[in-house]
Amino acid sequence: MLLLVLFDIDGTLLRAGDPLHAQAMREALHEIVGEPVPLDGIPLAGMLDRQIARLALLRHGLDETTISELLPRIMERTGALYATRLRPGERQDWVLPGVRPLLLQLAARGHLTGVLTGNVELVARAKLAAAGLAEHLPFGAYGDQADERHQLVQLARATVRERYGLVIPPEQTILVGDTPRDIAAAQVSGVRILAVATGRFGVAELAAFQADAVLPDLADTAAVLRTLEALADTHIR
Repeated sequence: MLLLVLFDIDGTLLRAGDPLHAQAMREALHEIVGEPVPLDGIPLAGMLDRQIARLALLRHGLDETTISELLPRIMERTGALYATRLRPGERQDWVLPGVRPLLLQLAARGHLTGVLTGNVELVARAKLAAAGLAEHLPFGAYGDQADERHQLVQLARATVRERYGLVIPPEQTILVGDTPRDIAAAQVSGVRILAVATGRFGVAELAAFQADAVLPDLADTAAVLRTLEALADTHIR
């Protein structure tokens, strides 16, 4: 059975809390708006970059029309600043335990793997390249392409249809993420969710949001593979 497995990046594939990413967004906001726009107090876990910037601009007093006009430029500038400052290989030691062997085993079994991330596309691609993971995650849906995380699920599935000519059923589409927002995106979209406690939330916290499965991490490759393939059972819900 062919699976489409879509991984979050921060807190799932790589350790969470990238100061260069936050700095790039702050600088982009400052450049485009013309004055500092703080990000302090915004709950970042599981948020799309587009959502984060919108919230910051709303708190700064801008109206919705102005925000809609500025957001594409802010997202583009955030990506450019990040990508030009991240050095090759700089995220190699950020890769979380089990990620590399899991991606290799999924490919060996013929499953499709991509990303579903809140990162701006250029930020995501730069992170994956600097971590040495880009070849295993050649497509995805990104935080500058939608206003809500669940919308990215359909974008990722559409990319698979266009690129590979495959229509993967929802029950064979699995998100892997570390936040309640990942869980909610899967539930709204009718796809599966494996939550992992490798970010800011523990196993019990993630289970309380009714994830299809919860694991402490991705370190046990055989156990993760069994879990992912079991989730494709159409009777799980």
